[in-house]
Amino acid sequence: MEPTRVRQATIDDLLEQILDKGIILNLDLVIGVAGIPLIGINLRTAIASIETMIEYGLMQAWDEDLRQYAARELRRKKLALASGETIVLDMYGSHWYSDGIYRAWRPGRLYLTDRRLILYRQEPAEVLFQTPLTKIQDLMVNEETYFTGTQRDLLYLSLATGEVVSLYAEDIGGLQSALKEKLAAMGRAPAGDFTPFLRDREVGVIIKERMVADGKLWYQVPGAGIHGPTWRPGWLYLTVERLLWWSDFDRRAGLEIPLGRIRRISLETRDLGSALHNQEVLPIVYGNHRGEEEALFSGEMLPQWRRQIKEQVLDYGGVS
Repeated sequence: MEPTRVRQATIDDLLEQILDKGIILNLDLVIGVAGIPLIGINLRTAIASIETMIEYGLMQAWDEDLRQYAARELRRKKLALASGETIVLDMYGSHWYSDGIYRAWRPGRLYLTDRRLILYRQEPAEVLFQTPLTKIQDLMVNEETYFTGTQRDLLYLSLATGEVVSLYAEDIGGLQSALKEKLAAMGRAPAGDFTPFLRDREVGVIIKERMVADGKLWYQVPGAGIHGPTWRPGWLYLTVERLLWWSDFDRRAGLEIPLGRIRRISLETRDLGSALHNQEVLPIVYGNHRGEEEALFSGEMLPQWRRQIKEQVLDYGGVS
């Protein structure tokens, strides 16, 4: 860099000089008050763009360290495959994760190899889900409500451990076909005949029979002691044997009604208090050891719920 002096320089010229060539300052500065020197500063510095610094060897060590760090990060974020393992399909996907109070769809890249099905997230690097193909006992595709609220096809896998997992894939049909082809090569033909995936792992311990429908509904929990009835959010499951409501707040089954005990199902408009005036509700009257009780539900698609439940309990009689 050669020193230059331009008397008619502007701020633009200064910035261009700094970024293009750079400047070197060798400055002695004295700060004083009323002619009395108080502070002395000897300043030696070089200011230039990174490219100029590297070109003149001023930041070569820093540049080498940065490149080595980037290379290490790239290797760390790359999916580690076993020796000889090859990728068959690669697409965007997500996996429903449920463990305790944490329940969410976790997105990443779905990789189908000749040995495993893997969901991998690059940042921060983590294998979110993986299973050897030999552990997949069965699979099925069913239309469900995705986390965006839209209806989408989801892939369900029944594993040898007894767990049923739910996956969303960018090309669900392509993934299903590729998995069937791999399983056929291992001598297995998926029948798609197993209990559908349940959004809560704890519910899977309770429900073993075939599930007909499920969805989010509010339930009016009966009052106890000095506390009156309260509305709680949860998930309603209709199976071939019973109606079960799972409390999101308490993380347990809050109501269970065998289908044979359901007496009446109707749709009504009621005043639920506060700001909830003239709300549509789904009352279900059922019998127990105390006689008859009413379970009150509120939420979306109540007419569909009424029709589905009535169809399921018709064989038991007594439903009006």
